[in-house]
Amino acid sequence: MTPRKIRGAAERMRGYACVQEARDPGVAAERLREFAGDDIMPVRLYTAQSLAAPSDVLLRLARDEEACVRSSVLLNPAADDPVLRALAEAERAASPRRFWRRPDFSVRRLVVHHPGASAALRAELLAEGACGCPRKCDALETWEFRMEWLRKAGLR
Repeated sequence: MTPRKIRGAAERMRGYACVQEARDPGVAAERLREFAGDDIMPVRLYTAQSLAAPSDVLLRLARDEEACVRSSVLLNPAADDPVLRALAEAERAASPRRFWRRPDFSVRRLVVHHPGASAALRAELLAEGACGCPRKCDALETWEFRMEWLRKAGLR
């Protein structure tokens, strides 16, 4: 985590304007590339949440120092296989035994169920035991299925 920096009014307003632009669905890919390297964390956070973000932007943000930015990349349905692989590898490198204790909180478990994960990545992570779901799951249940189930159950 970076130390907190006190910003002036002009810099705060610039950050606010960048956040608003990053939230716009029609934002240009070049602007999102600029926002991915911004030193203001909320700008990177909303860039990671953008469905218009290209793969190279998401890959850069998947290696961000802030955990909330990396989590937003993981929750972005536009994230593709290289981005998801980078997130899974980062967790494996940081704490190779962590997910054995609590597989329900594993980044790799979420990657297995991500709609952008390839069959090869799913198979690799399943072989490592990243999914703690019942046998019937086989990681075919993606987030769209879960969201539909939550809507039908009235929970979402």
